[in-house]
Amino acid sequence: MPYIAAVDAGASEIKASIFDTAGNEVANARRDCPVSSPKPGWADCPAAVLLRWPVELLAEALQTSGIPGADVRAVGITGSTGSVLPIGADGTATGPLILWYDRRSSTAVPGLTDRLGADRFAELTGVPLDHVPVVSKILWFRAEHPEACGATAVFAHPQTAVMHAMTGTRWFCDDSHGPYFGLMDLEAREWSDELLAAADLSPDSLPQLVAPGTIVGTTSAAVAAATGLNSQTPVVAAGADASCFTLGTGVESAGSASAYVGTAGVVGVITDKPVRDPRLTCTPSALPGQWDVQGLLLTGGAAYKWVRTLLGDSRGTGETVGFDELNALAAAVPAGSDGVVVVPHFAGAGTPLWQPEANGMIVGLRLSHGAGHLARAVLEGVAFAERHALETLQEVVAPINRLCFSGGGSTSELWSQIMADVTGLPVSVPVSSESTALGAAIVAAVAVGEFADFRSAVAAMSRTARQHEPDEADSRAYETAYQAYLRTLAQMKSTA
Repeated sequence: MPYIAAVDAGASEIKASIFDTAGNEVANARRDCPVSSPKPGWADCPAAVLLRWPVELLAEALQTSGIPGADVRAVGITGSTGSVLPIGADGTATGPLILWYDRRSSTAVPGLTDRLGADRFAELTGVPLDHVPVVSKILWFRAEHPEACGATAVFAHPQTAVMHAMTGTRWFCDDSHGPYFGLMDLEAREWSDELLAAADLSPDSLPQLVAPGTIVGTTSAAVAAATGLNSQTPVVAAGADASCFTLGTGVESAGSASAYVGTAGVVGVITDKPVRDPRLTCTPSALPGQWDVQGLLLTGGAAYKWVRTLLGDSRGTGETVGFDELNALAAAVPAGSDGVVVVPHFAGAGTPLWQPEANGMIVGLRLSHGAGHLARAVLEGVAFAERHALETLQEVVAPINRLCFSGGGSTSELWSQIMADVTGLPVSVPVSSESTALGAAIVAAVAVGEFADFRSAVAAMSRTARQHEPDEADSRAYETAYQAYLRTLAQMKSTA
């Protein structure tokens, strides 16, 4: 049987997965990224997480699987957008991997706004002008570390760095990543002279743009020896993480939306034309001739992890509260959390507010509330934020009648049901919770001819594990709670 490997270079962990062409994950290896915060709001990692770990993790996954390397037909590479690693001509890093949510580059945004204008930036790129696009990080790096910046040959997205580590050849980036560089013209799908001029940058320091699904090379002899793969295994630029997870959840046409809760959160749809809306982002899709329109949450599962850590610390034993225990506490509380409302914007607000300076809020607490109320209110708050983004999407795209839910949040049946009850939509959860890696594998499988087209590939490889229908009584309770959530947001905006 043929197999497809995938590497997902995320901001919280690096993963290598192997799938068969029926979408079954036969092996997985992962490592948590060692994120450091030298100053408040900063978040970076050592370069090894991109330049060395993916090869090591692929070797681990392949060894665990017991599959002969010759049976792996391709390796699809995806990763987070907005993160950047500066790399010198000798292939060594000239600085750390700066993660997408790092806020140090906020100081570079006003100057770029003055030279170009925030509206013009969004019109050209399809994304808002803030600290997330790579261009702001490049400008910060140039201002603060001019010598290191001068020694940088390429500013690499995670996908770019991993593909180079796999092939040892040129630097590539697929154009679904391009908008988050802040330097690509969305419709032309090429580096923009106007954006480059505003940032005073040369395209020579940027990777070559290619279409998602492009075979950018084959695994080098060194990588083949280290992993057990053939040295001629195609390496495929599979698309940005958000585009890949959309495919991995089973979305490949209008009428369905994908919802993701990992560290952050996303709600997205696929359209046949670019959509311009300052509350949303628009990027090329991994599907040819299509576009991903998305609403972004800057905090998703990270908020639930915060509750887990908080409750563990409160015990004073140093023990960690397990997510199963936390889910059980939350499940014992009724829908609406007895009036407790959490706004989960702990790292700033994304769609539709776009307020990077926003903070999270917890309101309605009483002495009668316990740990379960806080846990459930966070689950509900993230679902409310997803609904808020979903309603924004539905203002500009075709009606949505189904939600495909993936990411770590989807492994919780409680959270999945809350998503259905809050949105009022049937929620399907795919067999594989690794929807981003699965999407990358789908793209790679099509690229090497294992499937004739994406429709047949998605149908074969993305299968539904369970379905959650909205509960009428809980949906009514959540309608009341959602209005309380919106009132709390209005208070946050009025005091900002």
